[in-house]
Amino acid sequence: MRAKLLFAVSAAAFLAACANMDIPGVRGMTDTGSAFDAALHQAYSDLAQAEYDEADWADARYFTNRAKTAAMGQDTGPQPLADRNLPQEGLAEISVARADLMAAFDAGGRDKAPEAAARAQAAFDCWMQELEENIQQEDIDNCRASFYQALALVQAELDQKPMAAAAPMMMPEPMKIYFAFDSAVLGDKAMPVIDGIVEAYEKYDPKMISLTAYADRAGDSMYNDILAKSRVDAVVKALRDHGVSPSRLAISISGEANVPVPTADGVAEKGNRVVTVKFEDGM
Repeated sequence: MRAKLLFAVSAAAFLAACANMDIPGVRGMTDTGSAFDAALHQAYSDLAQAEYDEADWADARYFTNRAKTAAMGQDTGPQPLADRNLPQEGLAEISVARADLMAAFDAGGRDKAPEAAARAQAAFDCWMQELEENIQQEDIDNCRASFYQALALVQAELDQKPMAAAAPMMMPEPMKIYFAFDSAVLGDKAMPVIDGIVEAYEKYDPKMISLTAYADRAGDSMYNDILAKSRVDAVVKALRDHGVSPSRLAISISGEANVPVPTADGVAEKGNRVVTVKFEDGM
């Protein structure tokens, strides 16, 4: 009886959550604000759908409401830090990041680079939401990398002055592409990172993009070297398919050696199923 009651309560909660969200309907709303608002409308709709797919009803509802507000041209800016219960170890960096974002907005970033500015704000709110949960490092890293990459594009637009060409452009923050266990397939979460790498390649014209492939320490080391190579091969193919010159790609196979997250042998650590991406200006 108790199990049936719990199921009924859970089902009722699910139906209530669905009733309060119409993500496709909100995504299809007519935009009445600026180009920034329109881009933000779609970015928040994407976040709402992602959280809905993970059964995070509260955050799906939050991002749906943010998408609706953006469509109406009534956005209120990135979410205040005080709205989330953030872990102390991540608070300092994300506080500075928000200040940098607001400085770029105050300097006209929303108007000069509306799409990048919208991606930066949505990625910031994504980063903060994932940091509050603090259970999916892959999602934290992806949102964080997307934020810094988009913010750099906004700042680059703001810094375009006659003398700016004489100074080297700062390269984007490193990015990470994660894989499932014993897999070299680029999943849904990997493709936005691929898009970010391509955009950075086109915008910053790096002399080299360094790709280092890893595998977790579960299984045979030789097999893990082969798996790591298959992963970086998949990344290279995706980048080449998007127009990145193979002559700009430097490939390194680390396998289970010198992994980003140190573990004992035999541990299947998801943070080590990754290809890291670093942009180099050749200076």
